[in-house]
Amino acid sequence: MKANPPLAWHPVPVSAPVNLRWWLMHQESLTRLLQAHCEHFRVEPVFQTLATACIDELEVMNLRRQNQVLVREVYLRCNETPVVFAHSIVKKEHLRGAWRGLSRLGNRSLGTMLFTNPLIQRTPLAFKKLKPHHPLFERACKQLQMRPINLWARRSLFILLRQPILVTEVFLPAIHQL
Repeated sequence: MKANPPLAWHPVPVSAPVNLRWWLMHQESLTRLLQAHCEHFRVEPVFQTLATACIDELEVMNLRRQNQVLVREVYLRCNETPVVFAHSIVKKEHLRGAWRGLSRLGNRSLGTMLFTNPLIQRTPLAFKKLKPHHPLFERACKQLQMRPINLWARRSLFILLRQPILVTEVFLPAIHQL
């Protein structure tokens, strides 16, 4: 049996802890789900710039290594505790098209926009256990007091007018307290 390459994302989070699987597999808006589970919810923007995509994002976004994308990263906080690190990328040229408002979201939820527009289509979720060498693991851990051994993430494409945005959500240890 052939081993999965280290960059692979999987259609099912088979080895994820049972109490995390429910969060990972939830198909609707993660923003709305978190809002229902905490008294105070907020989006904290931490990074937004034009950059190159992570190596495991290139194929799914049909990018070359040198292509510029808008990278937006935020923490989703429940009662001031970061519970999810969200990372989204969109091709630079699509910022003048379907995703033109993305660069001005600020502390507003991208999820709210994605799940209220009936023209946006979502691809199936993919899952990965992120290890410390993965760039998203490193960035997700910046505000954590203790670094975990690994972090589970999920991602999917949202497509508007044939223009995709890739949204990756990294679940932080505090999610278990909700």
